[in-house]
Amino acid sequence: MADTQPIQEYSPPTQEIVKLNALLDNNLNLEIPDYQRPYKWTEKNVIQLLEDIWEFTYIRKKDFRIGNIILHEDKDTKKNYIVDGQQRLITISILLYLLDKENDNVLLLNKKIKDNAISTNNIVSNYRVIDRWIRTKLKDEDKKYFKSEMLNKCELILFNVYEQEEAFQLFDAQNARGKPLEPYDLLKAFHLREMESDSEEEREKCVERWEKSISNGNLKPILGNHLFRIRKWSKNEYKYNFTKDEIDEFKGVSLKQTQKYPYETAIRMLDGLFDDLQRCKILINLNVAQNFPFQITSPIINGKRFFEYVDYYINLREQIFDLNREDEIKAKLNNFVQFYIDYCFGYSGWSRSGDEKVRNLFENIMIAFIDKFGFMHDDFINIYKAFYKLAYILRCEKNRITVETIIHSEAIKVFNRISNSLSPADLIDYQFKRYNKENERNVEGIEKICKFIYEGIENGI
Repeated sequence: MADTQPIQEYSPPTQEIVKLNALLDNNLNLEIPDYQRPYKWTEKNVIQLLEDIWEFTYIRKKDFRIGNIILHEDKDTKKNYIVDGQQRLITISILLYLLDKENDNVLLLNKKIKDNAISTNNIVSNYRVIDRWIRTKLKDEDKKYFKSEMLNKCELILFNVYEQEEAFQLFDAQNARGKPLEPYDLLKAFHLREMESDSEEEREKCVERWEKSISNGNLKPILGNHLFRIRKWSKNEYKYNFTKDEIDEFKGVSLKQTQKYPYETAIRMLDGLFDDLQRCKILINLNVAQNFPFQITSPIINGKRFFEYVDYYINLREQIFDLNREDEIKAKLNNFVQFYIDYCFGYSGWSRSGDEKVRNLFENIMIAFIDKFGFMHDDFINIYKAFYKLAYILRCEKNRITVETIIHSEAIKVFNRISNSLSPADLIDYQFKRYNKENERNVEGIEKICKFIYEGIENGI
């Protein structure tokens, strides 16, 4: 008789309303999982929660429902991972400790929170906020009573989830109070889940780079202002704002799943080949194959490759447009960099919102082109000037530039052209495009731009 595998018993999610004191008494062994975003609550979020607790439990003597807590119990470790509710649980932990410093074993107080500058700074800041609030509201002799009222009258809707897949579905669906999950948080959670077969060290490296990109201000612009728009516009989908409803744009092939479609074969082969190349000592010594051969519009490979994809394009954008960066590529792009400075920032109205939209359009055209064809070819000077005119003619023709102005412009069609071109020669018609002045009423400060676009006069004033 053939061996049979035991059938895994399915445990459906449970839901119950619990008082805060019950949450403390149940010894739930709470843990904050890697995929959780940093602790981001601001003073405003904290004060709102404190005032609500104060009004309902202490003044009105009524129960107060704090919100939802979603826990995923790991059957092996028996740990309860916080899927949703981290922000309020950390805040409540600090509050309970400050009300009774003799009890330092409160909820998450002794739990390790991932070493992250954002979390650390906000915890320190909110500790001071809560301490100041307590001192203005309560005398020392009243703290114990307030704590008792809080524990007995504050309640939460507790969801217990026993399957990881369901935990992530709930994580994707839930919003924390006062601080809605952003698409970037959801993407991090999704792609970390896809790395479940990778080492903890690799997961931690991805999280560390991701959070660093958030704290230095690189992550949201590269995803929302550049990669999302280029990917959509290259498919003739004229979307502009990156929202939670659009995160599927950055989900793709799951290598941990059995192959579904023929197109995945090449992607899987490339991924495997690249891993082999990275283990080759000769190639490592020659500094060969150190970066995965990404293309912006290619299907996303879920998991580690997605994090590498984002890092790769953060670096590419910095190489092209970061005016404070000095490197070999900047030297090679010297003419382009100077042109970018002179014509994207060298006029009085460059900081207007409409001008920022046009500049973003030009930057995205250049990123799409360089990503596809590079920049070391004879016609590069003519190409970037042609693309500048294609984008900035909008500034000369329109007194007001909106999102609709951008996505309904002729310039938007160039992304699909670039995506479908086999060489820069396929785009040569843009170099010979001429623009005739039709609008005599221009916004202030763009005379230099108009002279270049209409008359071909550079550095005109």
